[in-house]
Amino acid sequence: MAGAVFSILTFGEVIARKSLGASALTVTLLTMTMPVSSLTSVWWGRLLVGRDQRKFLLLFGIIAYLAISSGLFLNSVSHILAIYVVFYLYNALMTTAENRILQQNIPSSGIGRLFGFASGIRTGIAAIVSVFAGFYMEKVEYGFRHLYVLIAFMGIIGLLQMASFKMKRLKGSESIPVNKRLLWEPVKKIVKLLKSRPDFLRFEAAFMVYGIAFMMTLPVIPLFLVDDLKFDYGTIGIVRIMIPQLVMILAIPIIGRFFDRSTPHRVAVVFFLLLAFFPALLVLSMQFDGTLQTVIVCIAFGLFGIAMSGVMLLWSLSSLRFARDEDVGVYHSVHVAATGIRGSFAPFLGYFIMTMMGKTTALMTASVIWLIASLTMILMRKWDIKTNEFRSLRTE
Repeated sequence: MAGAVFSILTFGEVIARKSLGASALTVTLLTMTMPVSSLTSVWWGRLLVGRDQRKFLLLFGIIAYLAISSGLFLNSVSHILAIYVVFYLYNALMTTAENRILQQNIPSSGIGRLFGFASGIRTGIAAIVSVFAGFYMEKVEYGFRHLYVLIAFMGIIGLLQMASFKMKRLKGSESIPVNKRLLWEPVKKIVKLLKSRPDFLRFEAAFMVYGIAFMMTLPVIPLFLVDDLKFDYGTIGIVRIMIPQLVMILAIPIIGRFFDRSTPHRVAVVFFLLLAFFPALLVLSMQFDGTLQTVIVCIAFGLFGIAMSGVMLLWSLSSLRFARDEDVGVYHSVHVAATGIRGSFAPFLGYFIMTMMGKTTALMTASVIWLIASLTMILMRKWDIKTNEFRSLRTE
C-alpha cells in the first residue's frame, strides 16, 4: 500500500508546476516538506518508547490520509503544500514505528533479504500505479484529484496493517509523560547517544554528505524534466517513477543479501559512488534530441534505481546494526532527524545554484558531492579503527 501512496505523492512537484503554476521557489518548498517534517522523529521516537504505538499510528494516520483525500478539491499551491506537510509529519512517526516493528519481529541475520523481498513487492505496485497515474493525468483534466482519493483509501488499508503489530518493552524503554520533559529529553538523549557512540556519529556525518547532494537535486530534477526536456505526465511517470521502481524490484532482493553479508559503511561507499553517475547522464541527455535523449534519461533513472535500492536498505536498516539489542527508536530518530536538518537548507542550495548558474551546474555539483560522500564514508570508518572506537556491524 505504501508503494501506491508514494508513487502518486512523487508527482507532487510536477503537479504543482504543470497544473497549478507553481514557481521554482514553491516547488523547492514542496520538496522540503518531507525532510523538514522528519525532524519531528526525534520526539516521535521518544514518545513511542514504553507505549503502545498502535494508538498513535491510528490517530495520526487517519488525520494524514484525510488530508490526502482533501486532494479531491485541490486547486491551489497552498493546498498541496498543506497536504504534504500533514502527511509527512505522520510519515516521520510511521518510519520510526516501522523500524521498531522490524527489530522486534525479524531476526537480524535475515532482515536485509526479507526487507528486500517486501520492498520488491512495494516497488512493483508503485511502478504499475505510476504508469497508470501518469497517463490518467495526461488524459483527464485535474485527474490528480481522483488519484489522491484513491491513495488515501489504499493508505488506510496499509495503516490498519501497521497498527496490528503488538510491541514489547525493550532495554531502556521507560516511557515519559507528555510535558516539558518530552520536549527536552529526546534532544538530551540524542546528545548522550552520539557522545557514547562516536562511530554512529561519524557514520551519520558521512551520510549527511550524501543527503545534501540528494536534497539538492529534489527541486532541480522535476523542473529539469518539465522545463528543459518538456516531458509530459505520462513520460515523467515512466522515466522518473516506473523505471527506477522496476529496477528496484530486481535489485533490492540482491542488494538485501549483500547487506546481510556486509556492513553499512561498505554498502554506503558502493552506492554513493554509483549515484555520482546519475546527474552526469541527465546532463549528457541534453546533447541529444528525440528518442535518443529519452533513452539516455531512462538509463540515468535506471542507474538511479540501482543506487537508491542500496541507499534505501541502508537508510532503513543501518540503525538496527548500530542498536543491536537496544531500542532502535532512538537510533533511527537520529537518522531521520538528520534528514530534517539537511532538508532545511540543501534544497535551497540546489535552488540557488539552479537559478544563479543553471540546472546543469546544480546537477554536476550534486555529482561531485556524491563522490565526496563515498570517500568520506571510507575515511570515517578508518577513523573508527584508528581511535579504537571500532565496533563490528556485521550480523551476529
